[in-house]
Amino acid sequence: MGSFISQKEEWNSMKVLVVFFTWKGHTERLAHALARKLGTEAIRIEPVVDPGKHIGRMGLKALLGGKAEIKPIKRDMSDIDHLVIATPVWSGNLPPYTRQYLSDLSGCAGKNFSVLAEMGGSGAARVIQKAREILEAEGMEFVASIVTVEKDVEEGRFDTILDEFAEKVQAG
Repeated sequence: MGSFISQKEEWNSMKVLVVFFTWKGHTERLAHALARKLGTEAIRIEPVVDPGKHIGRMGLKALLGGKAEIKPIKRDMSDIDHLVIATPVWSGNLPPYTRQYLSDLSGCAGKNFSVLAEMGGSGAARVIQKAREILEAEGMEFVASIVTVEKDVEEGRFDTILDEFAEKVQAG
């Protein structure tokens, strides 16, 4: 006699990890709210050097597609089914810290990923595309993306869009 596993039970058995970089805290707020909705943890990409002390140089690095040193963090995805990367937009591109993290991942082949891009006003499409290029080159499969705006995050207007995104992640 076969057993029936419900969609919800299947979601609960899927190992999802939310990894985020934040500078002003907006992306962190979103990452933790999303992790709660997905029943998982959110871990932070931490720069070795405070970006606030070198924000001009880091903005230029972002614009040029550069990387910057980050503290040790989980980089082996072999025990993860789905990675959600949450990142702000810097100079219309991936922040150097997010790019460094994505470039250092291992055990990615056959895994799913989704991208949350948080922006002040523009540039999210490019950030999503750059993250896709890096992760798809590692054999990961894109599932979904979401764009949030800083002002909406500050005003707490993101629950509905995060619910929809969480459903896509769980279905992927």
